[in-house]
Amino acid sequence: MSHDRQAKDRYPAALWTELLALRGGDDAPVEKTGEGDVAGDFDPAGTGTARVERVLCLPPQRLGVSAVPYLVLMRRTEDGALVPRQFSASQIESYVGCPLCWFVSSRVRPSMVDAGFTNMEKGNFVHDVMDRFHEEVRERGMRRVTPENLRASLELLDEVFAAVRAEHARGKTASSAALVALSPTEQAQIDDILPQLRRVVRYEADALAPFAPEYLEYSFNGLGVDYAGWPLGGRIDRVDVDAEGRAVVIDYKHRSDANPFKLKDPTVPLKKTGEVPADDPRWLPEHTQTLIYGQALRRALGLDVRGALYFSTKGKVAMRGAVSSELAEEEPGDGRVPGLRDGFPAVQAGGTMNFDALLDRVEAGIAERLGELRAGRIAAAADPLTSCYHNHPLGFERRDA
Repeated sequence: MSHDRQAKDRYPAALWTELLALRGGDDAPVEKTGEGDVAGDFDPAGTGTARVERVLCLPPQRLGVSAVPYLVLMRRTEDGALVPRQFSASQIESYVGCPLCWFVSSRVRPSMVDAGFTNMEKGNFVHDVMDRFHEEVRERGMRRVTPENLRASLELLDEVFAAVRAEHARGKTASSAALVALSPTEQAQIDDILPQLRRVVRYEADALAPFAPEYLEYSFNGLGVDYAGWPLGGRIDRVDVDAEGRAVVIDYKHRSDANPFKLKDPTVPLKKTGEVPADDPRWLPEHTQTLIYGQALRRALGLDVRGALYFSTKGKVAMRGAVSSELAEEEPGDGRVPGLRDGFPAVQAGGTMNFDALLDRVEAGIAERLGELRAGRIAAAADPLTSCYHNHPLGFERRDA
């Protein structure tokens, strides 16, 4: 036994002891082999005649043909045939935004052991409350929130909020994770959500007057609908429909600023540069989830989809996204989408892309991106999003040998 510099016990390696004994003990001649001749060290014959080549790795974050199957893009049917897997709209949007972030979140899937109390769990809670609320509105014969039934609707919201809160406290939720408060501070944060949702209900009373929630938490998993050449799955929070069969897709976002979800007609030149975004053959909006489901609803249910909106349920409540020009607000209180002034096409600004053309253009762009995924492209986005900074430092550096 010996000791190291901190006087900790150190014992000889068993393998080294056996090797030393085999070579004749302490009197055996000493030979040293370093890293100076790596190729020679790997030559099993020791003749020094092995061919040495430099191996160049693929570019960073680019998979070879043999590695693409490990992206799990295909599945086997009962008869053994390989068919593409379903993609939800959120997964598609994630890949289009940054292939590397999609790979980390959807295939590497790092996760925490403990339950969270983050915006994700709060968003799940809000989804559950609003879904239950609109179900109760219909069951009580009110069809939708209006200025006339607003008081009764707010009272109903209070009841639903209390019921869903009790269910989440028991861990019961149809979402991915329940919102469970473990301290008085967290209880107070849940308390603060109720006045936010009361503002949401008040906003609904004046928005999209001819429409009413028709499909809630609507699932695409069993519809057999294809989008951009791939089977589409997942679910959309809400689809409002009017008497003429026009529909608006709505996705709740528990965040305080809805403006990042604004979408303007890309055929209108930008004020700062004069460039026309639609002239870029790879143009796609940052947020595509509601547009994807809008296109799919046209095929699955034959609806005349006129809008694809994101509904912020926190801070300054608002609906933002893309709508056909007839649903863009012309004056306050006109029963369209409050505060959303830009429709498709934006004729007054010289725009030419109508809402149907927008849905088709987005699908064509996404089909191109998913073709790149099929080829194994999982490179980081050239223009990283804010969320990218959680994933990009995880490695994936090129190392030749």
